[in-house]
Order: sequence, then C-alpha cells, then structure tokens
Amino acid sequence: MRMFKTFNLILVLLALAVVPAHAGWVETSEEGVSYYGDGVLKQVPSPEAGGPESIMDFRKGTVTMVDHDSRTYTTFKFEEFCQVLVKMYEGMPPDMLAQIKQMNDRPKPNVTVKGIGKGEEIGGYSTTKYQVTNNGELERTVWMAEDARLAKYSKAFFEQARDGLKKMMVCPDLGLTGNAVDLSLPYLDLMKKGWLMKEEVVEQDYASGESAPVMELVEESLPSSAFEVPQGYRKVPLKEFDMGDQ
Repeated sequence: MRMFKTFNLILVLLALAVVPAHAGWVETSEEGVSYYGDGVLKQVPSPEAGGPESIMDFRKGTVTMVDHDSRTYTTFKFEEFCQVLVKMYEGMPPDMLAQIKQMNDRPKPNVTVKGIGKGEEIGGYSTTKYQVTNNGELERTVWMAEDARLAKYSKAFFEQARDGLKKMMVCPDLGLTGNAVDLSLPYLDLMKKGWLMKEEVVEQDYASGESAPVMELVEESLPSSAFEVPQGYRKVPLKEFDMGDQ
C-alpha cells in the first residue's frame, strides 16, 4: 500500500488457538516489509533503507518506534509526530529550514482522479493506472491492484487511519497544515479501490520520483504479538530516541 518504507506460517497457525490474531496483509518492496493488521501498521525498513522500525496503531492513536540495535523504543501520540520531524531537521541552517517551511505552505488541494487504462502486472497482481490531478496539474500516476479482497481490507483500513494520518501531517514549525493530496477525499476513495502497487510523483517542490513497486503482497493471519515491542526492550523519551540516519 506504500505508506513507506516473515512469519513462519506453521508457528502462526499453531499460535492461533491461544493468541488473538487478525487477518492482514504483508507487503514487501525494496524499501522493506510492511505488516497491515486490524487498524495497525508495522513497517520494517530494509537494511539499505535503514532507520528504526515503526508501529502505527490507529485504534490507540499512537506511534511506537523501535531500535533493535540499542534494544530501545519510544511511544508517542500522533499529535506529537511534529516533534519527530523537527528533530530530524535539527542542525539545519535557518535559511534552509525557512525554505522547507515555505515549500510546505501549499494551497488547499483540489484533487481529481481519472482512470487511464490497464497497467502492467506488479507483484503478481493485475493493475489499473490512474492519474491524480491537483489544482489542474498532474500530481502523480498510480498503479492500483483492484482485487476484491484488497479493496475490502483497504476500505476498512483507511476509514480507521485517516484521522490519525491527518494529525501526523500537521506541523506548524515546518509549515505543514495537513492539506495534502494523500488525505483528500478523492485520493482516499481511490486507495479504497484496492492496493497501491506503484506511484510516480511529478516533480513538485522537493517531492518527486517513483516509489519502489510492491514485489510481493500476501494475505496472512497476524498475531497481536507481531505488533508488539519485544520483551526486554527499554522505553526512552522521544527526545532521547535514536532516529538513525534520515
């Protein structure tokens, strides 16, 4: 689904008798592996991508970031994500920070979505191509797998996730107001059609390029423990957590 960045099937099936589990999906790309459960998303970056593991719980409104090297983790509310972004830009010259804030200060999006035909097969799924236009200009092209099972899950996921995602995209210190194409109703309606397998963003400010396409997408029953911090890890304040190389 590209919000990004394996379980032993036999062990998972054995655990179902005693451990609560949720029907979900596991997505693999060059950027890493994402586990989609019932209102929760865990993203494990690839070694090449680097950075901490993240767990977004849209039911509780929290984000947990895990550093396996130091065996530490931190948990914060969606509304506090701005602190994470500000921390990532620590040490940046004031003039560059001002430029970023100016680039983020965009008008409210006016989004339209148009199907433009059949796309190539990606990750074993047939796709349909769509063009997403914002304020009259092409903003991106996306490839959607519109399998009925995917659409059923995506619809439920985005209905749970929308408010939390919007809270994470508000950061006055960096000029972010939550006015994003990704959170517009036309774009979210498109996401509910199935699964985002690939996208190409037209150059716009500093955001451009092609996302890593989905290499594999499988349906699995995911135990609740898949979205928990390993036992023995130490909780640290957000300001002390190592975000890694961003």
